[in-house]
Amino acid sequence: MKTFFVFVVLSISIATASQAQTNTTQDNLDKLFEIMEMDKTMEVMFSQMESIYIDNLKDRNLTAEQTAVYAKYHQEMTQVMMDEMSWDAMKVELRHVYLQNFTEQEIADILAFYQSPAGQSVLRTMPVVAQESMQIGQAMAQNAMPKLQALGKDLTEALEALEDAEQ
Repeated sequence: MKTFFVFVVLSISIATASQAQTNTTQDNLDKLFEIMEMDKTMEVMFSQMESIYIDNLKDRNLTAEQTAVYAKYHQEMTQVMMDEMSWDAMKVELRHVYLQNFTEQEIADILAFYQSPAGQSVLRTMPVVAQESMQIGQAMAQNAMPKLQALGKDLTEALEALEDAEQ
């Protein structure tokens, strides 16, 4: 009986300690997401998507009626995306991702880094670095496009030749 009592007390202690660690990690993740301004990042993402959509619309030479139809559906699509991909909904899923990929200590260390002057610098400058990196990648892809198109054409011709030979 004494052994059973010790086992129960130990089990409760371990469960309580584990829950406390989980709560601390959850709190650290909330702080991390707040410091990283993830909610604002989502707003910026939606704003960028809006800009891309508007730029694409300008290039289409649409009639006023077509533009009105596009605008109506775009507004509805944007609302669906904002509802389904809101920060509140995304935060729940991102917590799982962070918990699956980082230990509690790593999460605490990442939080400490982003709270440091160097971490704050990274948070301020990373959007610019990411944007400039994307521009470099887009330019490189655009430079590669003629070669890729030629290869695609060659592939199509080779497949058509195989098809003709089989008939």
